Amino acid sequence: MPHHKALFAALEPPVDPAVFLEAVPELTLARGLEGSPYHHLDTLDHVLEVVRRVEEELEKDRLGARVPAHRVDGLRLAALLHDVAKPVTRGELEGRVLFVAHDSLGAALARRICRRLDVPAAHADLAATLTALHLKIGFMQNGRTDHPPERLARAAGPFGEELAVLSLADRLAAQGPRLKPEHIDRHVTLCADFLRTSRRLNPHPEPDYGVLADALPPSARDADAGHAAARARLLTARGLDPEAANKEAIAHAITLLHP
Repeated sequence: MPHHKALFAALEPPVDPAVFLEAVPELTLARGLEGSPYHHLDTLDHVLEVVRRVEEELEKDRLGARVPAHRVDGLRLAALLHDVAKPVTRGELEGRVLFVAHDSLGAALARRICRRLDVPAAHADLAATLTALHLKIGFMQNGRTDHPPERLARAAGPFGEELAVLSLADRLAAQGPRLKPEHIDRHVTLCADFLRTSRRLNPHPEPDYGVLADALPPSARDADAGHAAARARLLTARGLDPEAANKEAIAHAITLLHP
């Protein structure tokens, strides 16, 4: 059985953390790693709680998100990997715990993990996209955000429904002493606002993984095409022409293959 199939099977309820840690040993560094006062669990247990909360949202459908069945495995994988870079980014500033750039670095780590596990392109794209963007809904209406609603919706592309589910699960999985009920209410509203924006911009362009794979060297794997698609979408959302974004993403992927 391919490595990713065993992992996907372990991510189905009831989950099997032993398989997670064997498949993604990077997560062992999260055990015992303290988070901010908004978190009540260490980072590893928080990740497992996010995985559980994703299943809860898929069942209870609080947001009314429309997650297609063929994307559920990718969503579960994104839930598992979204904080994978926290152990290597943790720092403190004036007594505050910070994980600077754990979202963008996490997307890069997600590529490496997906490549190692032979994850299909679409799931690797979904995991990289959601890892890179999992914090953004909470800040999208901040005047200093780098991802206002429409840009964020374009960066998520066809994965807007999944991003909203992961974002809410991540918020619900952090029940630290600084959390107040209004924080949850506000985040539910933000997720609902994001979904409206994402749906208004539909249809979002679907990536052509075959074209991306053909442009990569023979040593590339499906996950590399998925990661290139995620990067191209993020660049396009920032205003780069789609053709130029694809070329840059392909060039970047080749650099990673042959540093």
